[in-house]
Amino acid sequence: MDHLKFKQKHHNLQSDLGQLKQICGYLYHKYCPASIYNRRNVEQTQVSDSNILALLCLQTISNIQSQREFFKLAQQFIPHQVRLDRTRFNRRVRQLLPVMIAIRQGLTREFAQTGQIAIIDSLPNPLCQKVRNRCTKIFPGLANLGYNATKDMYFYGFKTHLAVTTNGYILNYDVTSASVHDTQAATTLIAGCPCPFVLADVGYVGQELKEKFRKMGYLLWTPYRSNMQGAKEHNNHALKRLRRTIEARFSILVDNYGIEHNLTRSLVGFWVKIELTVFVYDLGFFDFDENKIITN
Repeated sequence: MDHLKFKQKHHNLQSDLGQLKQICGYLYHKYCPASIYNRRNVEQTQVSDSNILALLCLQTISNIQSQREFFKLAQQFIPHQVRLDRTRFNRRVRQLLPVMIAIRQGLTREFAQTGQIAIIDSLPNPLCQKVRNRCTKIFPGLANLGYNATKDMYFYGFKTHLAVTTNGYILNYDVTSASVHDTQAATTLIAGCPCPFVLADVGYVGQELKEKFRKMGYLLWTPYRSNMQGAKEHNNHALKRLRRTIEARFSILVDNYGIEHNLTRSLVGFWVKIELTVFVYDLGFFDFDENKIITN
């Protein structure tokens, strides 16, 4: 009877890492820029770039926000994979940022099923608690105070803008200061998007933005506010339900990968965390085997 109350702590670090090493090794050799792949003395490194990338993916999947905590856990359970001190490990991680970008863009360009419709929206990246909004000094000149209408709160930090397909695949992202309005980042976010139709919420309402999208070759649809003329006729419920797809994806990014909570205090480290989260999330849309990549 007492056995039913017993909850043993367990982890899957070894098995997960084995799968991630195969995937990251394949993607690294396929998409890594030649300047990094053929850099000087690369064959003398104790831990390969693909193995470090696999460890970073494992940290993201495990939703461990502190790299110090993950590094300590990895040294305890997989010491043969972590043969670097933490300072050098962090330096190698920052050097892998161009590799992550190249792999993500290559997968999106060659294998992602994009469809005809893209959805855009943003989520906050607060860097401190609300009580410290006015006195914090993190990222001076870059981060600032902004307002999130969905959560009805002011926050200090950044804002991540995302463009996703109707099945949830992230096509592109852009990070701005918290005070930047969604409409100001929309054109940069959607540039190069393969989907001709774009859905957004009421935060993107405006004839000027629609005209900019039209000149870029995109058709922007946003619901009207309830007090606007012709709102009942314009607000298609099917399109509004389809647009809410991005809200479900935001929940996955926040709950499973912790994209909103970034503990890094360097600009490159912050970028690595966002890029790595998007990269690992997009990997879930592919099946990998020995010969090819099959899109789910």
